[in-house]
Amino acid sequence: MPVGWWLAPPTKSDKAAKQSQFLLAVLVHKNYPDIVSDPIDAPTGVTRETMRKRALEERVDVIASGALAQGSTRGKLEESMLSTKATLMKQNIVLQETEGIEKQLSLMERFKLSYVNTSTDAAGGEHEYDTAVREMLDDLPFMKKRKQG
Repeated sequence: MPVGWWLAPPTKSDKAAKQSQFLLAVLVHKNYPDIVSDPIDAPTGVTRETMRKRALEERVDVIASGALAQGSTRGKLEESMLSTKATLMKQNIVLQETEGIEKQLSLMERFKLSYVNTSTDAAGGEHEYDTAVREMLDDLPFMKKRKQG
């Protein structure tokens, strides 16, 4: 048999290849009945338009079921969980801000002497250091709330 015989279309003179193709088609068809030996005879499948319509209908069903679930117990539980998650995320952000400022203040305290000695402030290094520390303290979340309230 020639190389690639299953890829080439059968010719009238190539009887062995044609028989082999039919044999292959029969063997494959036994395991996969939807496969046919001649693709021209195959029935048309689902079109893209049909697939799109089906996908649209599925999305509409999901949205409709979600709207119905909002009034249900499950919908209320999901809403409560999302609200709790949002609250925890806000608290985590505040905690991270506070920890960041705490680290900066501890570094400022460790290097206070260097900061004061290398200051170019006319009022003196202590004044500049105190101003920088005060600004950091004002950036703390609870100090911001205190100023707003």
